[in-house]
Amino acid sequence: MSNEDNHVWVSIGITKNLGNYESMRLDAGAKLSGDPKDDKIWSQLWETVDSQLEAKLAEIDKDNAG
Repeated sequence: MSNEDNHVWVSIGITKNLGNYESMRLDAGAKLSGDPKDDKIWSQLWETVDSQLEAKLAEIDKDNAG
């Protein structure tokens, strides 16, 4: 396996309806070096990316509520 193949990349996105016929797309991703067959790396990346996306959504909801 080459060094270039020795990483795991995850990406997740969501489209949020802002009302009034407007929407916003949020995407987040992360990459770590390691064996793509290592489930621990996958879990770590998914948890990290998901929590960052959720935090950003909460920030946007807070800003839109005020």
